[in-house]
Amino acid sequence: MLSAQALRVQEAGLALSDEIVLFTLGAQMAWLEFWARPFLQAGAELQAWQARQARTARLVRRGVPEPLAREGLHLLPTGPSKAAEFP
Repeated sequence: MLSAQALRVQEAGLALSDEIVLFTLGAQMAWLEFWARPFLQAGAELQAWQARQARTARLVRRGVPEPLAREGLHLLPTGPSKAAEFP
């Protein structure tokens, strides 16, 4: 009887240690996400800023004044399209 009770205590201890490990992993993942999120957002914002800068530079090279190029202007092709060449 004492050995059966000791076995139950041991099983409960193992189950508790499993729960503690899972809780610790969850807490670490939440902490890492909380800590890393600003860096991930900053990286995405930097890429968007670089894309806007590159687009502005391309428009300026095409002859669009810089203030207009910074406004997110979308240019349409002015030459005849390939579809118009074929009946």
